[in-house]
Amino acid sequence: MSKTLDLREYQEDILDRIKERTRSTEDTNTRSRLGVRVGNMQWLVHLDDISEVLPVPETYPVPLAKPWFLGLTNVRGNLYGISDLAQFAGEPPATIGIASRILLTHAKYKAQAGLLVGAIVGLRTLDEMEAQDASAPGAWLGRVFRDAAGETWQEIDIRALLALPEFMKIAAG
Repeated sequence: MSKTLDLREYQEDILDRIKERTRSTEDTNTRSRLGVRVGNMQWLVHLDDISEVLPVPETYPVPLAKPWFLGLTNVRGNLYGISDLAQFAGEPPATIGIASRILLTHAKYKAQAGLLVGAIVGLRTLDEMEAQDASAPGAWLGRVFRDAAGETWQEIDIRALLALPEFMKIAAG
């Protein structure tokens, strides 16, 4: 008899294992980040800023909302506002595909926010990257790094993003 796979538990387990692995090999100010692709950009997200990574759930549009606010979704009885990070950053709207994921922000921020990303690229270590002198174009964007392959990575400051009035006020106009 086969065991039933609980997708939520599986995803939480993967995220917990990634967080535990980085904590067991480094100090509490971890140098590991989750690499994600958003539009044509590659971004780095601190593992402690997210609670879960999900496939894109059914999302219900909210009338008169800004175009980058995709709507609301129900995750195990909790409503989350889902935002298209690419469009918020000034890129064309994201195309949702099989690799697209939603990053749920950590409960410590007291914001039920989900962030649409094009794909999860994997765990990246800042020690294997070179910090660049490029200035970030927004208060919610952190440092810029270049990896050994010459690719550029931009840190996302989730706390700063959630503190932005223009991100939290979704009403159009």
